[in-house]
Amino acid sequence: MLKRCDDTYIPRVVDYIGEDKILCFYLYMDLLECGTQADGVGLWVCETCEASEASETCEEENGGLSAVMYRYYDCLHIYSRELCPLEDVLALIGELDPKVITGKQENIDRIAEALGKDRYTYELSHIITADKLMDGKSDLTVQPAGEADVPEIAALMMKEHIYNTVYTYDNLCEALVRRIREGFGRLFVMRTEEGRLVATNALSAESEEFAVINGLVTDPDMRGHGLGRAITASTWNLVKNEGKRGLAFLGADNVNTLSLHRKMGYTFLGLYARLIRED
Repeated sequence: MLKRCDDTYIPRVVDYIGEDKILCFYLYMDLLECGTQADGVGLWVCETCEASEASETCEEENGGLSAVMYRYYDCLHIYSRELCPLEDVLALIGELDPKVITGKQENIDRIAEALGKDRYTYELSHIITADKLMDGKSDLTVQPAGEADVPEIAALMMKEHIYNTVYTYDNLCEALVRRIREGFGRLFVMRTEEGRLVATNALSAESEEFAVINGLVTDPDMRGHGLGRAITASTWNLVKNEGKRGLAFLGADNVNTLSLHRKMGYTFLGLYARLIRED
């Protein structure tokens, strides 16, 4: 049964996710950060049995839940320990018409097949982590960024397909400013001596335990000079030194990058997929 929930359901959802929060980190963090009552967000669950009639076995095994869905503006995050109840999930997708749908590979594959591939672009990523400090040196210094840097950062990020298919320039600026103001993540930049922005990276979500490291973009004219590696190493090492575990997402089709990260000692934790609506 599909059910929209309020904040009273959050502890139950967190318990259901358990240690799998790494596999649905954005759902987990957005839910804890924004709750269920703010504009542009919403929480839905699929219950395996009526809460009032749930048996002890049902509660002990899965908390009475078979799937969790969290809307964060134009994105719908989906998590299920097993295969999600497709009919209920498709019903919610039809109601919300999200631009982006994310979740574990096996569930997004089923949803993609049901929706058809003409309307959505499919992307698959590896979730990775690293438990050691990284090497990466550059003559340019990595600096924390503030709101004044956001217009330049957004302009650089919009040169990349992964951002310009999901955001407009204006709503990317809004998202980055909101991240800074709410303390939900941090931005970093590298500039030349003349002040030109040539690389950026970010912590796009953080908790006391974890930090998602992404948003790496290097100016196309400056690639091949080690800037990307240097700013990435700086960000990973910052997280490590703060006692957090870094997480990142690598495109599964980028064989060379995947091979490089394996050689550098990264650990691969799972597969994360998303569908992007073609407007």
